[in-house]
Amino acid sequence: MMLPGKAGSSESQGPAGAMSSRERFLTALRRGQPDRVPLFEYHFAPPFIEAVLGQPISYYHNVDDEVAVARAVGLDMVWTAPLGFMGFANIQLHGERYQDEWGIWWGSSASAWPVSWPEGEVVTDRLSWRRLRFPDPDLPIRVEQPRRAVELAGGELAVVGGVRGPFSSVWMLAGLINIGMWIYDAPDLLDEMLREMAHWNAQVGLNMIRVGVDAIVIHDDWGMNQATFIKPADWRRFVFPHIAEQVEILANTGTPIILHSDGNLNAILDDIVQLKIAALNPLQRSAQMNLADIKATYGDRLCLIGNLSTTTTLAHGTPEDVERETLECLRDGAPGGGYIFAPDHSYHSGVPVPNIWRALETAKKYGTYPLDMEAIQARIAILQEKNNPTSTPSGHRGHQRP
Repeated sequence: MMLPGKAGSSESQGPAGAMSSRERFLTALRRGQPDRVPLFEYHFAPPFIEAVLGQPISYYHNVDDEVAVARAVGLDMVWTAPLGFMGFANIQLHGERYQDEWGIWWGSSASAWPVSWPEGEVVTDRLSWRRLRFPDPDLPIRVEQPRRAVELAGGELAVVGGVRGPFSSVWMLAGLINIGMWIYDAPDLLDEMLREMAHWNAQVGLNMIRVGVDAIVIHDDWGMNQATFIKPADWRRFVFPHIAEQVEILANTGTPIILHSDGNLNAILDDIVQLKIAALNPLQRSAQMNLADIKATYGDRLCLIGNLSTTTTLAHGTPEDVERETLECLRDGAPGGGYIFAPDHSYHSGVPVPNIWRALETAKKYGTYPLDMEAIQARIAILQEKNNPTSTPSGHRGHQRP
């Protein structure tokens, strides 16, 4: 299976040969230089969606709302998840606490929308693992939302389908404490669980590819703000072989694979680039993921997506702070292409609506290729001076990786 948009295919283009959003996104994803830095987001929070659409949104996440918002604000893609995406209440009717098809109980709230958090463990030992009944990955209903996204996108927006990775799937089933114990007490059980969850999620991803999504993102968080959840050596021993297999199964279709992992991944970046992934997201700024350093070291092998701080700047800064940091992302990540602008998590409900607009407008205004680096640097200096008028703006210095 070959990816739509590769050599020999045709893509819709705007007037005067301008790239369509889909072409722009896929070009950057393949480390090329499009006409403008693409804009990326998984899902906006209800306050922003309602501000854009001018009407209350559905309580349930759905691609009709997402595509409408993407078109309205100028995103170049839309994200969709299959029914059964762990921690995501999708199109099913649920209250604030519900049990999914794996048997996991989840808590949710309006402020957490549309994601949830696991409450308790389904798998606690080998016997409960043996008794676990796997849902059918091939249920037709799983791809209803991805198929609808492809239909609504109409070849103009790129469609990105999300699946879980092996590590996040296992910790949602068993919890991090059990994973930590099994590394030492039951390594064969942990290996088996990681392998089976990689296979299950790969099958779901293949089904989304069959209905026409342009890319797959594997959500498999590995890090905290200061370090990885488990020791890098343990990650290499247990997680790497299975995420590598899941990526390879999906990438062998010709579909570009995006890896999403929050946290500080610096200790395992050399390993991550060995995977057959096209891009890394979200490059969490508050977790010491320095965009300039990563671009310099790995930009010839990976498209980079993200780095605008959701934790600090978007949630607590002024629109001017957001503009400055957006410009820093363009300065550090966009030269030469292979960069897609995004927050380092999501535009969640704690982010003021004016801050979201300033980020998107700034990226579009200054992200056109060829980049006007003088204008970007000059605007950063002006905003730095406004923020701290007693300081003298200095040139950019990349942080040293810990």
